Amino acid sequence: MVKNIVDLYTRAVASFGETLQHVSLDSWEKRTPCDDWTIQTLVVHVLSGEVQLMNLVEDETYSSPELSPNILGPDPMSTWRGTAINSIRVAQDTPLGKELPHPTVTLTLERLLGARITDNAVHAWDLSQALSLNHVIDPEIAEWALDYWANMYDFLSQSEHFGPPQNPPDQTPSTRLLSLLGRTVT
Repeated sequence: MVKNIVDLYTRAVASFGETLQHVSLDSWEKRTPCDDWTIQTLVVHVLSGEVQLMNLVEDETYSSPELSPNILGPDPMSTWRGTAINSIRVAQDTPLGKELPHPTVTLTLERLLGARITDNAVHAWDLSQALSLNHVIDPEIAEWALDYWANMYDFLSQSEHFGPPQNPPDQTPSTRLLSLLGRTVT
């Protein structure tokens, strides 16, 4: 298994971008597997997460993420690319043990990257479902994320951010991760 969390983060961000490039202008209102989310809502959420990472590390401030479609700008793919490149650079240049400000949890860059890896990988799958594309989460990323979330199962089971765990139809790492996080995989 890959041990470099920044490499996993980079690969997860790239996976999201590879799926995002298939979004056409007339697809923004398509529904995703996430309750009440369109493709646009999902992309805004993921992009806001990368902006939040940069704010926490560079500015050492926590603020609620901007969830307005305005964050996408006139060219959403270019906005995503620039944000992704900058957030990866910040992750590469920052010690994993750096403590970050957060109002409710003790947060280090390493712990935040775990959430960002999961967010990018799983939402790439969500996006692919909305676009009727086949997508399998990279097995190394999925295995790593399963290990990451295993230590926080109580959080998952009580979180409003995830649906209840589902029974996975197979034992591939991608399917197990998606099922753990409440996705129905067929």
